[in-house]
Amino acid sequence: MKTAHVTSRAARVIAVSFALTLVGCGANTTTFRASSATATTSAFSSPTASPSLQDSASPTATPTPQPTPQLLPVFSCADAIGGGTEPNGSEVVAVRVGQHDGYDRLVIEFNGPIPAYSVTGRSGTSFTTSPKGQTVTLGGTNGVLIVMHSIVNWTSYSGPFAFTPNFPILREARQIENFEGYQQWALGIQGSPCLRVTTLTSPSRLVVDAAATP
Repeated sequence: MKTAHVTSRAARVIAVSFALTLVGCGANTTTFRASSATATTSAFSSPTASPSLQDSASPTATPTPQPTPQLLPVFSCADAIGGGTEPNGSEVVAVRVGQHDGYDRLVIEFNGPIPAYSVTGRSGTSFTTSPKGQTVTLGGTNGVLIVMHSIVNWTSYSGPFAFTPNFPILREARQIENFEGYQQWALGIQGSPCLRVTTLTSPSRLVVDAAATP
């Protein structure tokens, strides 16, 4: 009876030990799997951040060069001649007058190259028209005569033929000839005229500025 009791007790001890061993192995296995899953999740949930692209700096704008203002010549109390460098003549398409600080201006505009011209001062304001030969007297005390040729299609001019602006210096302007390629303009000036004659392009223009001598 004692031998059977001891044997039964030993069997129970072995069974309990075996059960404990299985429990211990199962716990270790569970822990290993949990650790492995955690490591895998951490690897995918925290990807390495890619560096963000930065906008490139905008190029510095190059300033547009500005043309240098053209200085006007000084006034000269002398006559002037010029133009006529092209074989073909031009039509007169516009004539206008204007007032400026210290001087008054007459502008004759062409549709082509500037024809030959002369600008001369004269005593008094009496002029002779051509081809009729009539005498006209303008306002002011002294005069300026502008002669131009060759004017093509001279009969096509339809602009003003006379101005009476009564500016401080330019008192009157009148066309006194427009015949067979010649055109003349007479100016009535208050005081002794001091002239500045220039030419401009785009469009072609003859510019006569008149200032009174001090």
